[in-house]
Amino acid sequence: MSKRKVVFFVLITLAIVVYSHFDPFRLFGDKADALLPDATSIDGSGLADLPPVGTAIQFFQGRIRQNPQDAVSYTLLGEVYMRQARETGDVASYQRAEAALREALELLPRYTPARASLAAALYTQHNFAEALELARQVYQNDPRSTQALATLGDTYLALGNYPEGEEAYQELLQKSPAPPVLARLAHLAELKGDSEGALRLMQRVAGETLNSGSPKESVAWYLLRLGDLYFNTGRMDAAGEHYEAALRVFDNYYLALAGLGKVRAAQERYQEAIIFYEQAVAIIPQPEILAALGDLYAITGQSDKAQRQYETVEFIGKLAAINQVIYNRQLALFYANHDQKVEEALRLATKELALRKDIYGYDTLAWALYKNGRYAEARDAIDQALKLGTRDALLYYHAGMIYAGTGDDERAQTMLAEALSINPHFDLLQSPIAQMTLDQLRAH
Repeated sequence: MSKRKVVFFVLITLAIVVYSHFDPFRLFGDKADALLPDATSIDGSGLADLPPVGTAIQFFQGRIRQNPQDAVSYTLLGEVYMRQARETGDVASYQRAEAALREALELLPRYTPARASLAAALYTQHNFAEALELARQVYQNDPRSTQALATLGDTYLALGNYPEGEEAYQELLQKSPAPPVLARLAHLAELKGDSEGALRLMQRVAGETLNSGSPKESVAWYLLRLGDLYFNTGRMDAAGEHYEAALRVFDNYYLALAGLGKVRAAQERYQEAIIFYEQAVAIIPQPEILAALGDLYAITGQSDKAQRQYETVEFIGKLAAINQVIYNRQLALFYANHDQKVEEALRLATKELALRKDIYGYDTLAWALYKNGRYAEARDAIDQALKLGTRDALLYYHAGMIYAGTGDDERAQTMLAEALSINPHFDLLQSPIAQMTLDQLRAH
């Protein structure tokens, strides 16, 4: 191997390790002294540029061709495929990651980095049972594997085992108080109803990663999460500023484009919103983004275009076996929100909840039951969805509509008013329904 290739291999390997694992992240300690600047001043200057994902894939594929017994290169190739999936939204890349990692383990069955990464790849594909078991085995055999511990916590949360998830995250925090850990704690705080605490944590994380020159995609993701938190609490200007910052840091970031589409729609700047969503869909046609674009076309009188987007939602949701697993929840909500195939929505929601009993699984089931006129069952499900005290306007909206369906008008008013108080623009189509229903209930 030439000297240049040796240097490239070392650099790309270090980048993947630092980006994908937790142990090397001990950069910041316990001090929150790296403040996040004003979002409008943030750009990608000073941040690390990882090798382009396509170049990295070709590099490791080449090393494997030269040495088919190279378990380390198979492992790193799996890590790069995971990065590709995060950057592009291409869920098939998770399957390619799994295949590469399994090849690594055929060669080195006890190789901890490959086993920990495989558990993470299984989690991303919603294979929660196998991910949980493998992550548990890896961590029991090697308590230094913080990646396995992180996957344990993530999987517990996905399954609705919140105390176990929080315990894993707290243990992870003791081992590695790093940005990925703090971001997980921010997510947990949001689930438990502490939106302001979640914001403070994410501001710290984004500030630390920005000031440390972390990889651009990593910083962009933290800025995106800040945008989401601001949007969810009804602060549209701040949300838009952070989505814009994420785009300046990481060009053509499809999630940030969709975030800006969501903000512009809430601000009734519909043509701008359409442009942002169209750009996001051109990168990766994910069901939620397609549905949002369809809704914008619908309210701007472009019914033919809206219908094409809605048809594509269903097509993408059922395109491949992995899509039918990952997008079950989105497809169920799409059907329910648009009063289409509500029996199929209920079937999908029920199937999803059997595997994944988190609060949003109960919320999806509740909404599908409501749309099928099964109000009493819907009420039981939405009560489960609200059990953590999550301050999510959509949860409160669903609850208000369900309580109205059961005849509990007083509680319905409380829930709908709270939804609109949290975020009066939580959904382009559903927010006006919430306001109209609340006005009708108050008039009685």
